[in-house]
Amino acid sequence: MSEPLVKEYSNGEVTIVWKPDLCIHSGICLRGLPKVFNLKQRPWLQPEKANSDQIVALVRECPSKALSVKGVRFKEKDNSDVKVTLIPGGPILIKGGATVTERNHKQVHRETVAFCRCKRSRKFPYCDGTHAQPKED
Repeated sequence: MSEPLVKEYSNGEVTIVWKPDLCIHSGICLRGLPKVFNLKQRPWLQPEKANSDQIVALVRECPSKALSVKGVRFKEKDNSDVKVTLIPGGPILIKGGATVTERNHKQVHRETVAFCRCKRSRKFPYCDGTHAQPKED
């Protein structure tokens, strides 16, 4: 079994770590910093096009954690400012944290979490990006 792909991109101050196998294609990165995250450019991720604070703030919002910043651990937020967003054709994003209880199991998410709406996810109730793949007949 081969190791999962991991790529790193740096602007000299921070290094973004990208794990494409974790990506659920929520588009937060593309909409949040389109000069940095742009599928039409090569490489698609160019961190020198934004300041480090902007990059760290955006990466924090990645619901799948396919994006991270090397050496940065995010502080916990309180849940007083929870936001729910429905992504057209995609997941439900909950920013600000959520607690999921199923039977006797409780899972706490302190940041952004994405829930599947298409019911095709292999990680249901969490989104795994399956909605972005063509349906099999």
